Amino acid sequence: MKQKRLLTFIALALTGVSIAAPQIDSARVDAMLEQFGNTEQNQLPPDARQQIEKTLAATDILKSEALKQGLDKQPAVQARWKNLEAQFYASQYEEHLVKTVSVSDSEALAAYGNLTRIVKLAQVRFATADEARAAQQLLLKGLSFEKLMERYPNPDQPAMQEPLPIGRLPVEIANIVGNMQKGDVSREPVAIQNEFYLFKITASEQAQDAPPFEQVKEAVIQQVKQQKAQEQIDQLLKANGISL
Repeated sequence: MKQKRLLTFIALALTGVSIAAPQIDSARVDAMLEQFGNTEQNQLPPDARQQIEKTLAATDILKSEALKQGLDKQPAVQARWKNLEAQFYASQYEEHLVKTVSVSDSEALAAYGNLTRIVKLAQVRFATADEARAAQQLLLKGLSFEKLMERYPNPDQPAMQEPLPIGRLPVEIANIVGNMQKGDVSREPVAIQNEFYLFKITASEQAQDAPPFEQVKEAVIQQVKQQKAQEQIDQLLKANGISL
């Protein structure tokens, strides 16, 4: 019953029926318009501003009622708010890094070369990083990667040997493979979902149907910015004893 009354209240607030909606600071509306305008669709309806004002007004009314009921004094609510606040500022920091990091033309061109490169990969999977490093020692002593694959077979090995654009590989793999050439083996075990891999590039060529660099330059720059921002975040977390 309470849920039904709540839904009715929200519906009335959104349609503007017999409720004096509170005034909303235009800066809040502008911020939400910018947020929605940055989505992939990037198409806002003509009455977007009015709809956002109604939505924010409804939210403020419900917030006011929550405070009147003393919900902000409840320990569980306070804990949830702290979590939401931390997540919000973390996302703002990520956006700040992406906006402020610089990408040179040479970096963008190198990234384009990697994104449009097609590779064939061979891989060996291990349960621990120590096992992967022990296998690396076998390679250094002369064991071929193919023989190593025979010693440590896994069902995903055949699929990985199909030609794959680097841009479509998981980020953890693409970041490593992007710096490798044909015949190279990854220098360090690559951690993916609590397992550890060694990779070898068995074939490499540029995609024949890749769009011209100038056509996709801005998208490439944005991707490099995101990668650089993530690297800074990883370094910051590692410096504080956190590894994700």
